[in-house]
Amino acid sequence: MANNRVLVVDDEPDALGATSRAIRLAGYAVKTASNAKDAIECCEQHSFDIVILDFLMPGVNGLELLTRIRKIQPLVRSIIISGKLEPNATEKDIAGELKQSVQADAYLHKPLTSGVLLNTMSSLLTREPVADWQAIAKDMARASGIKLQEAARASKKLKALKKQKDI
Repeated sequence: MANNRVLVVDDEPDALGATSRAIRLAGYAVKTASNAKDAIECCEQHSFDIVILDFLMPGVNGLELLTRIRKIQPLVRSIIISGKLEPNATEKDIAGELKQSVQADAYLHKPLTSGVLLNTMSSLLTREPVADWQAIAKDMARASGIKLQEAARASKKLKALKKQKDI
């Protein structure tokens, strides 16, 4: 677990402290951010295995932030945590929307025990990330100006290396 890096983003200081403390005590390397700007800067400077995001934050919500983070780190696993649901929406509705829109790996509702969070993290780390390799290839092509076929070949090589645990 010590090799697994986690970013926790929450605008509530008490929730941020409690969540990051529980994760750190479980042996993970933890960075924190209290807003979207700091989270993006952190993702530009460090690589993470999992990001844990509060759903409702001022300015940029967890959905928007995860979309931005996935542009920087497309293979990062994600957990969205919320204490408040949208009006008239069920938890299942929101979870489905999250998975569709940004491919969130898990959705948890506050109040949350550290056991549930740590079990969810462990489960996510033992399976292949939910990533659309074709979308990654297209993003690589757009960002670098290379041909789509070259980006697709590079993406396939990356996927093969990831399966071999070489990276």
